[in-house]
Amino acid sequence: MPPLLLLLSVVLVLFAAADASPSACRNATCGDVPVAYPFWLIDNSSALGYGYPGLGLRCVDNTTLILPFRTHQYRVLDIEYGKHTISLTDADMAHPDTNSSCPHLHANLTIDDNSWLQLASSDSNITFLYNCKSNSSLLSSTSAVKLTGCGAGPEHIGSSYVFLDGWITGEAYDYECETVVVAPVIDAHKKAMVDAHGGLPPADGSFGEVLSAGFELTYSAHSDKCGKCERT
Repeated sequence: MPPLLLLLSVVLVLFAAADASPSACRNATCGDVPVAYPFWLIDNSSALGYGYPGLGLRCVDNTTLILPFRTHQYRVLDIEYGKHTISLTDADMAHPDTNSSCPHLHANLTIDDNSWLQLASSDSNITFLYNCKSNSSLLSSTSAVKLTGCGAGPEHIGSSYVFLDGWITGEAYDYECETVVVAPVIDAHKKAMVDAHGGLPPADGSFGEVLSAGFELTYSAHSDKCGKCERT
C-alpha cells in the first residue's frame, strides 16, 4: 500500500475509534453540575467510562448526580475541579420520610487511606443516636440534644439524640440505641447553626439544614496512585 494511502487509513481508523468511544469519556452535565475527568458517568446500559476507579457518577433523570460510595449513595452538590473537591450530601436527606427536625440517616461514611476520596479539612462531624431506650445518661449530658421531631410508632421505640461533637465514646451503645450514625458536615455551617441559637444547640430543624448543605471530599490529581492509573 502506498505510504499516503496507509497514512489515510490510519487517520480514518483513529477517527472511527474516537467516534465509537463511550460518551462517558467526554465532558457532560447532569442537572447543573459538569462532569469531567477524573470523574465519569456510569452508563446504565454498558457501565463503561473513563476516569479513576471509584469516581463513577450516576445521572438520575438528567437532574440528580449521585456518587455511589460503598453500599450507600450521596448526592453531588458541586464539583470544583480547580480545588479538587466534590461537595456531597447524604441521599437519605431527599427521602420523603426524612424531615428536617429529625433527619434519619442510615449509613456511616467510612473512608480508608486507600480511597481516591478523602475528607476535607473543612469537615466536621455530627453524631445521631436513634431510638434510645435509656435516656437518663443522655439527658444529663450537656453535649446531647434531644431531637424533637422524631415521631412515635413501631419505628420510634424511644428518644433520639444528636451530639455536635462528632463521635462519642464506646458507651454510646450502653444507651440502648437502635442505631448510631456519624455524619460529616461543613464545620463552619455547624458553628453558624450554634451561634444562631445563642451558642446553644438548636431543638428545631436546623440539623436537617446543615446536613442538606453537605460536606466536602478531596481528591489529588497529581498523586503517584493517580499517575499509575493514568499510565494504564
